[in-house]
Amino acid sequence: MRRYFSALVLVLLWTSVVIADEGVPGRISGVWSPRDIGPIAGGMIYVFNVKNGPSPQTNRFFVRVPDAILQTDEEGRFSVELAEGTYYLSAQKKANSDGPGPPHDGDLSGVIRDEKGAPITYTVESGKTTDLGVLQFATVYKSRTITIKKGMTAITGVVKAMDGSPMADAVVLVYDNPEIRNKPNYVSQKTGKDGKYIVQVDQEGAYFVTVRADSTSGGRPKSGDIFGVYGGEAVRPVTVKKHRVTKGIDIKVGQFVDKRPEPE
Repeated sequence: MRRYFSALVLVLLWTSVVIADEGVPGRISGVWSPRDIGPIAGGMIYVFNVKNGPSPQTNRFFVRVPDAILQTDEEGRFSVELAEGTYYLSAQKKANSDGPGPPHDGDLSGVIRDEKGAPITYTVESGKTTDLGVLQFATVYKSRTITIKKGMTAITGVVKAMDGSPMADAVVLVYDNPEIRNKPNYVSQKTGKDGKYIVQVDQEGAYFVTVRADSTSGGRPKSGDIFGVYGGEAVRPVTVKKHRVTKGIDIKVGQFVDKRPEPE
């Protein structure tokens, strides 16, 4: 018998809202126009505040959720107001779809790096514009087989349907709060046919793990969406220790049913 998940939590993924801060904001602007390709229209520029964590995608399993997202216009231009601070940037253009989310094979994707491969940081000053000029980088993304390495701090397991069979094309979201509010802290690549996932985190602690079938859907799950939470309706925490992989965090998913009362 098919099991349905009731409305327990509010999931807000890949939010495009810039984190508010006191004081006059600054601005970052530029143009994404790779060599031999030209201006990228409809590309997604991801912005990461340095104070909120390490550089994004430092390896193929670590995917940090951006603090702000913006889209390039028809000429590849972008501009966004940000609180004063220091930021990393990455960019992505979907090969077969639009909108934000983890990269898929064939997407143009990458973190902006210097000649030695280190992620570049950009400083935003209050009331000033930081013009990045023309960004010419472009890398075609290709996913790799998931492997566990010594010293890795991560969560791993299998996403399963209610009948116990592995589920492909699911995305695992990791939060640091039991209410599972706001944007997640980390996300996984999409699962393969074996349903296996691995999410690398940058620090130990208690985390709360959920599953969505569509990482770009955003907001509260809708009735009929594929959705799952580790621990089911009990929402159990996963304790992660530094330099250790927490294994066996299997999650069953079903169709979400929104039991909120209908608006009058």
